[in-house]
Parts: sequence; structure tokens; C-alpha cells
Amino acid sequence: MSVLLLAALTIPGGIATVLVAARRRRAFAIGLAAAAASIVVAASIGAEDTVPLAGAVIGGSDGLRTITLAWAISTFLFGLMDGLLGDGPSVLGPSLVGLGLGALGLSAADAGIGFVVLTAAAVVAAVLPLVMVRGGPMAAPGLGLHTLRPVVGAGALTIVAVVWGASPVGPFSAGALPGIADPALERSLGLALLVVAGAVAVRLGAIPFHAWSARFTEALPGSAVPPLLAWGAGAFALVALGWVDVTITPAGASLGAERDLIAIVAIASIVLGGIAAVIHDDIEHVLAYAIVQDAGIALLSFATLGDAAVAAGRDWIVAAMAVTSGLAAWVLVTRATFRTNRRADLRGWARRSPILGAALVVVLAAAVGLPGMAAFGARGTIIDLAAPGALGVLVLIFALAPVVFLGRLLLTGVDAMSGPVREAARADVHIRGGRADGWADDPSPLRVAVAVVQTNRHALAAAAAVLAALIGLGVAVGGLGSTVVGGGSGQEPGASPSGINGGP
Repeated sequence: MSVLLLAALTIPGGIATVLVAARRRRAFAIGLAAAAASIVVAASIGAEDTVPLAGAVIGGSDGLRTITLAWAISTFLFGLMDGLLGDGPSVLGPSLVGLGLGALGLSAADAGIGFVVLTAAAVVAAVLPLVMVRGGPMAAPGLGLHTLRPVVGAGALTIVAVVWGASPVGPFSAGALPGIADPALERSLGLALLVVAGAVAVRLGAIPFHAWSARFTEALPGSAVPPLLAWGAGAFALVALGWVDVTITPAGASLGAERDLIAIVAIASIVLGGIAAVIHDDIEHVLAYAIVQDAGIALLSFATLGDAAVAAGRDWIVAAMAVTSGLAAWVLVTRATFRTNRRADLRGWARRSPILGAALVVVLAAAVGLPGMAAFGARGTIIDLAAPGALGVLVLIFALAPVVFLGRLLLTGVDAMSGPVREAARADVHIRGGRADGWADDPSPLRVAVAVVQTNRHALAAAAAVLAALIGLGVAVGGLGSTVVGGGSGQEPGASPSGINGGP
């Protein structure tokens, strides 16, 4: 029941936050309370939480607990950062709704239901912030259309693949046994794989479908990135990977041409995404193209069928969700603290805010990794299986591009301070101040507490960014912690072609 309780808590809480968004303090109070409660509920999810609902099976698992707990903490931290930095609650409400729907989509044993629910969650996470954030390019209707089309299109492709595959004319109704090489069946399986992998490429923003995600990242606050392009996109990829694992993999078809095509798109995303992140000067585009590169590695797991590729793909996808959230937190707080997004204008940012410096160090450690970390091993396994030999070594070198583009940002941070950084509000913690800092003559505990928060809002937001980065590091070290995501995953692999991870 924990999954249903999480949805029952976050979806109404998110809607209420949206409805009272004009009253900023009340909206943040409702949203942060719902987010804090969701952390407690997410921590209680377990394999025993399997219940029937409207003809479907909704269930929990250890893997689902890992994802939803990190997702819930991220939602709370980004809501807190928005509140501290003066941004309106226009992202917190949609984020809560996306969390609730995302948990339902991941826990549904039927992949078709999962794709429908996760597509609805993506629409909420993409459209509502665009509608609620006012002013400048953030309110452009064209951006909303560019964001909505790929999200809905990706969802539609996967739904069509699931429905067609299980229909009387689909490949999964033929009753073929593993190892039977029927040319017509292999063509159908290859088409199904290409459709689902293509939908994942669109949803994750892999090349050549990266333009919409880059525009979204540039136009909206960093807090809008995790619900749509990290947690939401990763959940979508996990359901797709589970569906491929229980439908296409057991058939034993080689699908060499299809896998090669997927690998080409994935490698292009890894290589070009890394190069773009290096050459761009503004931090929002660095974030956007880091997401593109992570999407390429996730997509590469669809180019190799087998248990090792699926397990590594799950670990990588979950780690990439969390690390992206940590980087988005750094971008959000850095932009708000120094009021610039250009690397040339951010010289000395780490001198001005050592807490933000610590956040980016943690993000860099999680993004690159070390031997023994789940994400590090998963990345190497995925690349080795899909592109062995010299090609794999070359792809791995490009996959380590975060050393360059994040390391360069760190070096910029210890340089001599630029004008915008020198003139920025104090980002270190201090206890007393003058009237300009929000202090009053009345020394009551409430006023003192409010003054402390107001005076140290940038430092507190930076501390929240450190926590978001640490969540990313923790997930990168431990991975998913389970081979199971959905509640129906305990059945034999291939038991039902329409379910995720073998669900009914």
C-alpha cells in the first residue's frame, strides 16, 4: 500500500500547491510538507506492497524504494532551494504530481499502463511550469509546443509497440520458443526494438532529438530539470528496458542490424554530447549536453540484449537520474547567487561560495566515478558489450568528458574573481547583520530565525545543492540495489510479454 499512499499524498499535494501558487508562502508550506511526508512513505516501500488496482497490479520492490526515495528527497530539496532563492512555487507542485505518477508508472506490472502514466507525468512536469512561470522566453508558447510534442510522441510510440506486440498480429502472440529463427518473427522483433529504443531516444533527448531538451533546460529554472529530464525520463527508460528484457530478449533473435543502428545513435550522443558540453560557455547548456551524453550511454544498453546489459543499464539509468539532479541543483544555485550563467563571468565563484564548490566536487566525483562504484562499472559494462575493442575504448574516453567540462568549471571557480562574482551577495554563513540584511531590533526567536534564514539564504541553498549532489554520489556508488523495479517482477522472465520485468 505504500506506493498508493505515496501517490495519494503527492498528487493532491502537488495539485493544491499549484492551485494556491499565487499565495507563495502557503504554496511552499503545502508543497514542502507533502514532499517531506513523501520521503517517509517512499522509505517504507517494499516487495510486500503488491495490490490489485482497477484490473492492474501495483507493487513495490527494493529497487522501487531506492528510486522513489531519492526522487522524493530531490523534490523536497529543489522546493527548498526555490523557496530560499525567491523563485515562485511554479515547479514544486508539478514535481510532486510527477513523483506520484512516476511511482505508479514504475510500480505497474503492465508496461502499457506504465508508459501511459509516465507520459501523463511528463506532460504535467513539462507544461505546468511553462504555463506558471511568467516573463521572457520562459512563457513562450512555442517552447511549450516543442516540449510537449516529443514527450507525447515518445509515449505514443511505446504504447503502440506494447499494444501491437501483444495483439494477434504482433510478434509476441506467435508463441515462438527461444532460439527459433523465423525471418518474419525476427523482422517484427527488430521493428519492436527499434520503435521502443527510438521512443527512449526521443524521451531522453539523445541526438538527434536533443534540441527540445536543450531549450527546456535553458528557458526554465534548474529545479524544472529533474522532474522531466532526470527522474521522469529515467523512469520511462527503466520501463522500456524492462519491457525489452521480458519480450524481445527471450526470443533469442540476433537483430544485428537493429542493434547496430541503436548503437550508432547512442555513440553519436556520447561523443557529440560530450563535445558540446565542453565547447559551450553557459552552464545551462553544459547541463543540457551532460544529459545528452548520459542518454547516449543509457540508450547503448538497448543495443545489447542480455541480463548483463539490462542490469548495467538499470544501474546507469538510476545513477544518471540522481547525478543530473545534483548538477541541476548546482546550476540553479550558482545562477541565482551570481546572476550570470557565463563561465567567463563566473571566475572565482568557488572562492565566493566554498559550499557551492563542494557541491560541484561531489557532482564531478559521482559523474566520473571510481572502480567499485556501481555507475562506473555499469558504464564500462554497457560500452564493452555494445562496442568491444578499440571502438569501445574510444567511446569510453568520450564518456569521461565530465572530467573536462566539470573540471574546467572548478578551475574557473578558483580563478581571480570576476566583477559579477565580486559584486554578488555574500554566499558564506554569517550570524549577525544590519537592517539591510533583514535584522530587526526585536530580538524575538521567530524574528531572529527569519533573519538568519533571510541573511544566509544563498548559503542555505548551496547546502541543499550539496545534499542533492550527495544523493547522486550515493546512488552512483550503490546503483539500483536490486534487479527488480516493478511489483510484478518476481515472475519468471518472459512470463508475460505485456508486462515490465516479467509482470502480468
